[in-house]
Amino acid sequence: MRLRTVVPALMIALTALAAAPASAQDAPVRGQSVFGTDDRARIAQTSVFPFSAVVFLELLDDEGAYLGSCSGTLIGPDTVLTAGHCLWDKQAGDWLPGGIRVVPGKDGDFEPFGDTFAENFWVPDAFAATGNVDWDWGVIKLQDDLITLDTGWMTLAVLGSATLTGPEFSPAIVGYPADRPLGEMWGHSLTAFGLVDEFRLYYEIDTGIGQSGAAIWSYAEGEHLGKVVGIHTQGSSIGGFNSGSRVDAELLTDVLAACELMECTVAYEVEEANPLPELPFKALAPAISRD
Repeated sequence: MRLRTVVPALMIALTALAAAPASAQDAPVRGQSVFGTDDRARIAQTSVFPFSAVVFLELLDDEGAYLGSCSGTLIGPDTVLTAGHCLWDKQAGDWLPGGIRVVPGKDGDFEPFGDTFAENFWVPDAFAATGNVDWDWGVIKLQDDLITLDTGWMTLAVLGSATLTGPEFSPAIVGYPADRPLGEMWGHSLTAFGLVDEFRLYYEIDTGIGQSGAAIWSYAEGEHLGKVVGIHTQGSSIGGFNSGSRVDAELLTDVLAACELMECTVAYEVEEANPLPELPFKALAPAISRD
């Protein structure tokens, strides 16, 4: 695991995020939501960790033409975490992109670390079969780890509900919304979740289309800074909240199995009270990958 020191430029960006005011398991993927005033702030220091680990995913067809975009997060030297619906088209029963250009820390036309491409990508069997938000996560294996020598990566973390609802955890979502100029990084954070459920996290963090797949992580200075505890996937649903898949022991086991399949690496940690389960688990066997 690579650790980075919080520098003043980062804390200025986090302060801007924090200053923004808060304003059925079979559910399909919904659009994204803003609650009242749009409180998202543009991230200026995109090359500073942890923002350097936020990636713009340029989805390409088989001929290399642009299809659309999503957000993702580096969680290892050659691994990106994102939403399953950025990768798999349930209606077509096939992969959505033919290829993916991955750009860490993108700031409009400026790409401080350059780019790389996906070598392989993966979604759970259950998401491919149903398209339901219960299984809406995906993993991208990069061609190599050269670009991440400069960007760093965040840590996938299984944290207990007491930690997630405690005062030392402040949830943030940072990504690349399609309702802003292409390639600009925007984010919003709050002091607490609206609801922490067993498998999902609910919040009034403002998001837009294109931020699907962005990590849910803590911006609070301290031991939880940059720890990824969820994946943003869903617009306003239960109780009027946006929501995302919670990183629990079963989801982590699923991601690790995907990387065993694709030969990628994940930085992760598990709180002592949350041991990893044995197979089988709710995400089924990770048998679907592009290759």
